[in-house]
This record gives sequence, C-alpha cells and structure tokens, in this order.
Amino acid sequence: MAPLKRTAGFTLIELMVVITIIGLLAGLTIAVVGPIARRNQYSAARADIQRLETALNLYYNDCGAYPPTPSEPGNNAEVIAALTGDLDHDKLYNPTSGDLKRGPNWGGPYFQIDKKVDSSGNFLDPWNMPYRYFNNEREDPTCKANPNSYLLYSCGIDRKADDDPRESILNSKSPSNVDNIKNWEDE
Repeated sequence: MAPLKRTAGFTLIELMVVITIIGLLAGLTIAVVGPIARRNQYSAARADIQRLETALNLYYNDCGAYPPTPSEPGNNAEVIAALTGDLDHDKLYNPTSGDLKRGPNWGGPYFQIDKKVDSSGNFLDPWNMPYRYFNNEREDPTCKANPNSYLLYSCGIDRKADDDPRESILNSKSPSNVDNIKNWEDE
C-alpha cells in the first residue's frame, strides 16, 4: 500500500492548537493591561485633584474664601466656573455676601479645563463622574478632615459615594467609599 500524499494545509488539530495559544495570549494580555489601565485612571484622578487644590488655594489667596458648596451634591459646575471665570454675567464668589460676584482681588483664571466636561459644566473624573467639592470653612468647620478649607474627591471606579462627604469621612471603610480618591487622609 502506497503512503498517502499529504496535501498542503493545516489539520483541524493544528488549527485548534494555534487558536488555543492565541486565546491564552489574549487572556494574559487582558489580565496584565486591566490593572495598568486602572492604575492610570487612579493616577489621573489624583493629578486632577492636585490641580484643583492648587486652583482653589490660589482662588482663596486672592478672594479670601473658598467657593461655596454646590447646592446639588455631585455638581461642581459652579466651583469650576468660579475657578475659570466662566460664570454667566461675569460673576464670581464674594465671600462677604455669599453671592457669586467678581471681587476686586480676583486674579484668575485659576484653572484650565483640558479634559472632559459634561453638558452642565461639571469637570469629570476618569470614570465620567463629577468631582465632588464641599466647603468646610462655611458649611462645617468642625469637620475632622480639612476643617478650615474644603473636601474634594472622586467617587472612584465604582462611581459611588455618600452625598455628604462628612459621611465619607466617618464611613471611609464602607463599600461605597473605599475606592474614593480624596484630598484628605483617613484617621
């Protein structure tokens, strides 16, 4: 009996081995890239918070107070507008009256937006959620974290946080707050 001639091509087993190897390599790549991407998101949020802190402190040095706490939790548009000078009717925060008016010492803009902003003017974190801001100086000077200034934080990858940042301080280990990126240290 004459040996069978092999025609050009791959056998089904060879194809399955190659597909399995490609699948394993893709799985390893995803397993390695996922944590790196998450780490980059956390680093970007920390950098944004540091930039906002610098802008808020410059604003304070010129105006004598920090911008007021937004009336709606999770809305930072008024704060960003105060830092960029982008308010309607050319108004900015006046610490004496509590109104948003341009004071004579306003030397901004203090902040330049180079990232995502939603349709309401909120500056967004890497997870497309507004950064949260709370003025402790005006609202709660007894707050344990940053009592004479402000609280600034991102909700993190789970996009959850307590509406009142003082609760985030008290419950920093709760599931909704554990991944928050914030400008204060836990006690």
